[in-house]
Amino acid sequence: MASADGDDRLVEIALALDDQLEALGREVAAAIRQDIEFYSYTSVVSGDELLGNCTDHLRFISLGLRAGQPFDVSPAGSMGHRRAAAGVPLPVLMSAYRVGIHRMWRAIVELYEGRPGIGRAALLRATQRMWEAQDAYTDAMSAAYREQTVAQLLEDEVERVALTEHLLSGRVTDERTLWEIADLLRVPGHGPYLVVAARCPVIGKQALPGIANKLRSVDIYSAWRLSPDQHIGIVQLRSATTRPTLLELLQRLSHDRVGVSAPFEDLAGTARALRYARIALNSRSEGSNVTQFDDSVLGIAAVTEPDITTALADRVLAGLNRLPSDDRRMLADTFNSWVDHGGSVTEAAADLVCHPNTVRHRLHRIEELTGRSASQPRELAELCLAFEIDVQLPHVD
Repeated sequence: MASADGDDRLVEIALALDDQLEALGREVAAAIRQDIEFYSYTSVVSGDELLGNCTDHLRFISLGLRAGQPFDVSPAGSMGHRRAAAGVPLPVLMSAYRVGIHRMWRAIVELYEGRPGIGRAALLRATQRMWEAQDAYTDAMSAAYREQTVAQLLEDEVERVALTEHLLSGRVTDERTLWEIADLLRVPGHGPYLVVAARCPVIGKQALPGIANKLRSVDIYSAWRLSPDQHIGIVQLRSATTRPTLLELLQRLSHDRVGVSAPFEDLAGTARALRYARIALNSRSEGSNVTQFDDSVLGIAAVTEPDITTALADRVLAGLNRLPSDDRRMLADTFNSWVDHGGSVTEAAADLVCHPNTVRHRLHRIEELTGRSASQPRELAELCLAFEIDVQLPHVD
């Protein structure tokens, strides 16, 4: 009898609450608008929608007070999906539900105080049942919210990869479309930019794991695409100090070769920059995994028409190409060091850790093997271009 009487009292409370639901819903909606900042300054959830949601939530709890009444949490799941899709933060959503449940509890206490026949036992039972209903509702809602969030993240990532691929392949040239893509990729729409190409350790495995988040932590924006053998990214350089930070991070994360393009200003140049990054990836470099493309006139000329330029280099450096690989590399390094140091034999010798006469002897050997004099401007230009091609598009021994 006590149990049956207790159930009757719960039904009495629930029916009394049903008569107040519309008014309670308005109170809760007003409190949410006033007390929760997100709802006070955004219109993501309209006033009518918020009122309806609050009333539905209170009705769910009221139904839950009836002993033995199963909880139908499907509305909670729908709510979680809708709010996640609308971009309402989950903590904000949970705060709104706390406002509702506390107002419902106060209404139950007011009924208990105004109806002596309800009794303390019924109040405690109603309170217990109310919180059980609230837990069931918020659990279902938050599970659906997280499910929708994961689905959106996966969808967004698929779109980001596709848009990055469009830029890298050069299929987008319209200025407005480029700006829209930059916005969707969350990359600033103004340069300078760099393209990075890193060699994957195995097929399909990222060469630079977590690189986007690591760059974002130092305020560098980027978008990445994984191909079977290369991990490729578009990076925006926000300031003069960004480039050294990027290169240092690439060096620290990489376990294989990484090529970096020269800076470029317009996203329309992304496909060309990718080509230069891949050339840098495959070029010869000493002492570092990371190689930057040389965007000098010689560097660009060396790779503009690879079939033509490699044939030119082979013709100029044919004599060197017949040498053992170690001898050939020594002479090539000597010439490049001499050029890098402005034609100073002394500085090149210091760089190569050898005597200046050794540098002079090696330069003389190069002149003999190539049939070109370093003292004749036209012939020196041919040597400089040939050796630049040799660096950018290495000779295969």
